[in-house]
Amino acid sequence: MNEVRAVHCGGAASTLSEAKPLVLNLQGSEPNVFLKIGDISEAMARDVPHVLMDLIEVAAYVFSADQGTRRGDASDTGDAWRRRFRFHIPVRLPEIWSRDAVTTALTDVLSFLSDDSYEFVFSKLDSHPAVQLYFEQFVPDFAVDEVALFSGGLDSLAGSIQEALIAGNRVALVSHDSATKRKPQITALAAEVAKRAKPGTVRHVPVLATKAERVTREYTQRSRSFLYSALGATIASMLGRDRIRFYENGVTSHNLPIAPQVVGGRATRTTHPQVIQGYSRLFSTLLERPFAVESPFLWKTKADVIRLIKDSGCGPLIASSISCSKTIEATTLHTHCGRCSQCIDRRFATLAAGARPDQHSDPARLLRSILRQGLKSSICRS
Repeated sequence: MNEVRAVHCGGAASTLSEAKPLVLNLQGSEPNVFLKIGDISEAMARDVPHVLMDLIEVAAYVFSADQGTRRGDASDTGDAWRRRFRFHIPVRLPEIWSRDAVTTALTDVLSFLSDDSYEFVFSKLDSHPAVQLYFEQFVPDFAVDEVALFSGGLDSLAGSIQEALIAGNRVALVSHDSATKRKPQITALAAEVAKRAKPGTVRHVPVLATKAERVTREYTQRSRSFLYSALGATIASMLGRDRIRFYENGVTSHNLPIAPQVVGGRATRTTHPQVIQGYSRLFSTLLERPFAVESPFLWKTKADVIRLIKDSGCGPLIASSISCSKTIEATTLHTHCGRCSQCIDRRFATLAAGARPDQHSDPARLLRSILRQGLKSSICRS
C-alpha cells in the first residue's frame, strides 16, 4: 500500500514528521476549499448545532483530499489504487469526534466507500467563523416532511416525483453543486418538478461544495457521497427531520462488477447498502439520537425508475435530467457524451421502459456514438 498522505486542515499542524502534507483551508487569507448553502432561513442558520458544522467541514476536507491525491494504476493486487490518509482537523467539539464510537463509524464507512484507509487526529478549533459564513441567501421559513438528495439524474428526478407528486409530501431537494455547468440544469429541473406539484410542496436547497482547481489531482471522487449525505443530514436536522433519502436504482447501488477488473471500490459504492447503513450509524452516533439514511429505490432497476417518471405524466422531464459522467465535455446542444457507462445505461433503460425517443436527451447522438465506438474497435482489431 502507498505511503501515508498527511492532510493538514484549517490551520492544524502535526507533531509527526510528515513529508509534503496536503494543506486545505475553508477560511483564512488563502482558502482552497469552498462551501456555500443557499435558500435557508435565518432562523435555521442560527440553530445549526456545532457537531453538524463540524460534520460538513470534515466531509468537505475529505472530499477535497480525495481529489487532491492521485491514485496509482491498479496492479494485480489493487494496492496502487488504494491510498492511506492521515487527517489533522480542528473541530468545535473534539471530545465528540475523538470518541472511539465516532472515529470507528467514520473510518469504517469511508474505507468501504473509497477503498482507502483513514486516520483522523482531531484538535480544538479555537477561532471558528460564524455559521452565516456558509449561507448565501435567506428565504422565509418552510416546513418539510422529507429531505431527498437531488443530483439531477434520472433516479433523483424519479425520487422527487415519488415524494412530491405521488406521495404528496413536502420535500426539500438538496443538491450538491461542484460543477457550475450543471447548476442551471439542476435548478431548472427542480423548478419543473415544483411546477407540477402542489404550491409550497417542493423546496430546492442548492449547496456549493468544491475546491480550488489547483488542488485537483484525481477525478474518481469516491468520497463525494459522504459530503453529499453530510450536507443532507445537516439540512434535515435543521428542518427538524431525522432522516434523508438517497434515490438510486438497485443495480447501481449493489455495485455489481461489469468486468473482472472492476471490483471493490473501482466501481462506485455511492449508495451501496453497507454505505447507507454506515451513514446511518455515523450520523446517529454523532447526533446521539436515531438518524436514518434510506434508499427507497434499492430494489428497482433503471427501467423501473424511468417507468415511474413516464407513468406519472412527467416523461418530458427525462430529457432535462443529467446522467453523463463527462461533465467537462457537456455543451448546451450535447448534454451527454454517449460513450460512458451512465449514458449507455440511460439509453438502454429508456428503450426498455418504452419512453418515446424525443423524451430522451440526445438519443440519436447516443446511438451514433455507440456505433462509432464499436466500428473503431473493429478497425483496431483488424
